[in-house]
Amino acid sequence: MKERDAACAVYRPTLFRLFWTKGGRRDRAVVLAAWLGTLAASIGLGLASITLGWSGLPIHFAGVDVFATLYPPLIFATLWVLWFGFWWGFLPAYLSTLALALHSGMPLHWSLLFAFADPLGLAVFAIGYRALPIPYDLRSFNALVVFVVLSFVGAVFGSAGSVIWIMTNGVGRHDVLPVWQGWWLGAFLQNLTIVAPFLWAFSRPLARWRGGRGWRAEEGDRGAWTVLGGATILAGVLLFLYASVRLNALAFETASATGDDGAVRAAARALAESSQSMYWVMTIIVLFAFYVAHQLFSHWSAATRRAAAELSATNTHLADQARRLADALDSERLAHERLKATQAQLIQAEKMAALAHLVAGVAHEINTPLGIALLASTHLGDETRRLEQRVANGQVRKSDLTDYLGVAKETSTLLHTHVARAAGLVQSFKQVAADQVADERRGFNLRASLEELASSLAPALRKAGHVLTVECPDDIVMDSYPGALGQVVTNLAMNAVDHAFEPGQAGTLRIDVTMIDADTVALSFSDDGRGIPADIRSKVFDPFFTTRRGAGNTGLGLHIVFNLVTSRLGGRIALEDGQGRGCRFLIRMPVTAPVAG
Repeated sequence: MKERDAACAVYRPTLFRLFWTKGGRRDRAVVLAAWLGTLAASIGLGLASITLGWSGLPIHFAGVDVFATLYPPLIFATLWVLWFGFWWGFLPAYLSTLALALHSGMPLHWSLLFAFADPLGLAVFAIGYRALPIPYDLRSFNALVVFVVLSFVGAVFGSAGSVIWIMTNGVGRHDVLPVWQGWWLGAFLQNLTIVAPFLWAFSRPLARWRGGRGWRAEEGDRGAWTVLGGATILAGVLLFLYASVRLNALAFETASATGDDGAVRAAARALAESSQSMYWVMTIIVLFAFYVAHQLFSHWSAATRRAAAELSATNTHLADQARRLADALDSERLAHERLKATQAQLIQAEKMAALAHLVAGVAHEINTPLGIALLASTHLGDETRRLEQRVANGQVRKSDLTDYLGVAKETSTLLHTHVARAAGLVQSFKQVAADQVADERRGFNLRASLEELASSLAPALRKAGHVLTVECPDDIVMDSYPGALGQVVTNLAMNAVDHAFEPGQAGTLRIDVTMIDADTVALSFSDDGRGIPADIRSKVFDPFFTTRRGAGNTGLGLHIVFNLVTSRLGGRIALEDGQGRGCRFLIRMPVTAPVAG
């Protein structure tokens, strides 16, 4: 609990953006009212310090009688800086000092510059606590030491305004040292005796209250602030050294110039006492400087160790993630290889199924002409034996010979017609099957290839009641893969037979080919069936997608089509709108297929 309270009191200023967007309206009103009240009180009490002559305590310091001045606005400003942030304390300090300077008759341009003296000292607190993550609640020795160091350096920086005050108010040279020493000593003692008890009593509860409203800035990088804080403390020490030596020497020179032995002896005593006092002050300052340097080094080392530990933990985490990712990639690679092998087997099965369609259709179609040819040959044989018997018996008449010749002529014509038809079917199927199985690249006439394919598909289509028509120019010669093209057309046709028509419904399938340019062919495959629903049109080329899986479909038909067109034939395929009926696949492919990689 104590560590959490101390962490709350580490300096993190209130951001105006967070102040206006977070917390309740009542909380903002209370803070603004308190800030405006202290702003008015700072201006009023600052003027009162002049009009009422608040010169503070008389102190004999460093051989000089000084008056440590009490200046209430600086108390309020310091508390606002530490509790809420630099800009919250800057305005009360600047405006109260500006009002005091103008009231005392200081010229405007000097007043505007003079008013920056106290905010300069306040900046030391903001920079120092940004550099050192030490609580400002003064509940520990470290916190107390840092506050004393920053109070001293801040008082020295704030005393820079005494130079302008001395110059604009006509203070004699012999009074310069007392004024400067009284200025920084008063601010320093004021912080130790008044500001410090308030910080001890109210810092922790106020930090918890402010943090609960989300007004505090996030913890940032302290590296640059550490360098700036160390430089600020060093500059304050050097400024004190220079001012002490220079002003003591100036006081002795002034006394020597008067020729008054008493004044010279007094100045010499003052210089000696000042040197002794400066020695002890410098001893304390050096110890403080070493302490602060140790704190800076300790916090910097701790931050470095934390960063190294976080980096090590991050590296370990990344190594674990990399190892898990490698294992996952190996598993995914094996699964992908198994999937590719399974897909290859299914694709091969799909190709064999397409050939099986052709075989079944061709076998059915060949059966009819071969059956007719068999009947015709049997009939011709019977007539021949009958004629032979009559010749053997010597009963041959002219009419018998005439009848036999008519039967022979009719039968031979019938045999030729149907055997030729069967031979044509076998030849078409042989070429299509060879192309699809071998899948070799060669030159071929596109129309002849498509018509052979249509002849091979005709029996299967006719059995289902469908007709396939081909419209293609005669002069298109391609250097490509006729087997792949045949596989594409076969799968499109079988897909239409399976999905495009209702049972018993007759339909028309069309292949239309046009030349887009000298190097590109457009092949359109369309049907007049029921079309493809809009919600699945984007999925038709996906592997294993089918609407009839229960009927034994694998869902690879159109996926094979897509792969063959895009990879083997080097083209593109798209499903186009059937304009209300049927569907239309448009294939664009080069006349010369790309060389396989």
